[in-house]
Amino acid sequence: MTNTTLAYDNLTPFYHLIFQDWHSSIERQASIISRLLPSPEEAGPVLDCACGIGTQALGLAALGYEMEGTDISPGEVERAQREAASLGLSVGFRADDMRTLTTSEPGRYAAVMCMDNSLPHLDSDEEISTALKAMRTRLKPNGTLLLSLRDYGKLMLDRPAMMPPAFFQDGVFRRFVHQVWDWTDERRYRFHLYLTFENALGWQSHHVTGTYRAITPDEVAALTEKAGFKSVRTVSPDESGYYQPIISAVA
Repeated sequence: MTNTTLAYDNLTPFYHLIFQDWHSSIERQASIISRLLPSPEEAGPVLDCACGIGTQALGLAALGYEMEGTDISPGEVERAQREAASLGLSVGFRADDMRTLTTSEPGRYAAVMCMDNSLPHLDSDEEISTALKAMRTRLKPNGTLLLSLRDYGKLMLDRPAMMPPAFFQDGVFRRFVHQVWDWTDERRYRFHLYLTFENALGWQSHHVTGTYRAITPDEVAALTEKAGFKSVRTVSPDESGYYQPIISAVA
């Protein structure tokens, strides 16, 4: 995942610009995810094993959850640490690979999360299975697993060349976010994320590129069952209010 690590290290200073309002997204996502978890008083430690700059972990910590976060990008981990400090939150962020989770104690966690289409960065079913087994090992008996990813079924059929651009207004300044996708086979594509934003110096643009391997929520759910989880179900965006399908399972 070297290319993925470099992509997200390069994205780190600009990551919040993907969202219309990052801090509002932190609160909204935490509200949704918390409904799929035990209460903070009942839960115990929760691990976000693809934490990025802390979008989910920070919001849940603000609700009272005992959060830890890991990510393969050291740059994002460093920013997540700074963001937690600025919000007065205590979250243990550290660099790690979701396929091994060597820095996370086995059997420690009431829940493990892997959100925001992180699993499709892995390049095969075997790598995803390895990651799922690492997550299961870190969970307490009957602990909760939460995964979210794009609903890739139709996307694999259509193979779109781009995602529709988003336009945001930041006071007097404007901002555009869009992606171009270069498909290399029926599942794999290279994404080009373009952030074009206006500030006091004028217009600036930032480009980040990385790779995904498309996999459907049903396929991930099947791999989750094979990894030894039970009560596997897919929660649709209509049901949860989250922007992606969420796969929920129990260790």
